Amino acid sequence: MMNANGSEWVWGYLCLVLNLDDQKLCSSTVTKTTKAIVIRWVISLWVLLLTIGVGGSTPPLLTIQSPDGDIVDCILRENQLAFQHPLLKNHKLQEPPTHIPNMVVKEAEMGYKWQVWHQTGTRCPEGSIPIRRVISKHNGTSSSSISERTKSHEYVIGSMENKPKIYGTQVTMNVWHPVIEGFNEFSLGQIWLTSGSYNDSDLNSIEAGWQVYPDFYNDSQARLFIFWTTDAYNLTGGYNLRTGGFVQTSKEIMVEGAISQTSIFGGDQVDLTIRIWKDTKSKSWWLGIIIGHNVLEPVGYWPASLFTIQTDYAETVQWGGEITNKNEYGRHTETQMGSGYFPDSGRGKVAYMSNLQIALTESEFQPLQDLFVGATHPEYYRGKKLNDTCFYYGGPQQLNSKAAHRMLDYTILYFTFGLFLLF
Repeated sequence: MMNANGSEWVWGYLCLVLNLDDQKLCSSTVTKTTKAIVIRWVISLWVLLLTIGVGGSTPPLLTIQSPDGDIVDCILRENQLAFQHPLLKNHKLQEPPTHIPNMVVKEAEMGYKWQVWHQTGTRCPEGSIPIRRVISKHNGTSSSSISERTKSHEYVIGSMENKPKIYGTQVTMNVWHPVIEGFNEFSLGQIWLTSGSYNDSDLNSIEAGWQVYPDFYNDSQARLFIFWTTDAYNLTGGYNLRTGGFVQTSKEIMVEGAISQTSIFGGDQVDLTIRIWKDTKSKSWWLGIIIGHNVLEPVGYWPASLFTIQTDYAETVQWGGEITNKNEYGRHTETQMGSGYFPDSGRGKVAYMSNLQIALTESEFQPLQDLFVGATHPEYYRGKKLNDTCFYYGGPQQLNSKAAHRMLDYTILYFTFGLFLLF
């Protein structure tokens, strides 16, 4: 969290280094809002330049061309951007825990092919990790202030009525391909593990799930994503591996990688099972993907040193769906959440969060026993509790044809732009 004194210190440093006094930009009349905007812009530019610099100085060991157009670079684990974060300068790479509660740790089999890039049959070499080569204009940091996020983000959330200390959670969610009306809107299903609050601007949050976000990923595929923040989505943290923080260890799973298949309305359901847990020795928060019966592939971890509050345990855990509503056409968005259908449509036709589990100690997971389900905008997106370990969520049912055509036009435009940058 950056408090008022911290912001003033950063502002004074920028004035000195950039010699802003000559332009009368450091006068006492400059508002706090203007200072915050300038600081955020400078930090975003720094992260972007850092990303470019790291990419240029560490050529990949291997490059894989994914069938969906993604370029996958295999880089040494020690060279990933995470270690450029100021809080991780002297951090030593941690190996996956050898003991995980109720799980067997095993390397994921490429034959599973649950991510599109797996279809090539090519693995990253030992000691390296797969990173999606980014051609997006986004650097991965959050661009939403607290007020903007509260106004434009809409949720259907499952949470606990009681508030114990939480050391981990696990959920199985089905993956969908929701239609996104506005190109800079998104739809997702995810886990939140949080501590702190919005009001005090000290919210610590680690998040993981699947997401469709055309403006960010330059396509409309459902992708595995992660996010973290320690100041309520203001200056710290960001998406995936685009900013320092999350340390990846797996050579099999690509954060930001597209998911090969999505659920079919009235047909086969495609599940994604995610576990986040607190390691007893390192105190890091680990992320794992469960690929079979009690077989887990550790993806990587958020070091405890990143967090201001959530160093020992989380205060709150939530599961559910989220969309952004930008009101681009003078009305509420028709972006779909989940399958786009309300929960009453029933299993096989709606999005679900199932097999909800939590860890109330550092060594044991157990089924949830006090689930509460709520929605911020139930006229558009709704939730329905089935029992204490499962709920449905989603809506609105249909998107008009004009919006669908706009989405297709946007996808073609960005695909063409991506090819132009590559060639």
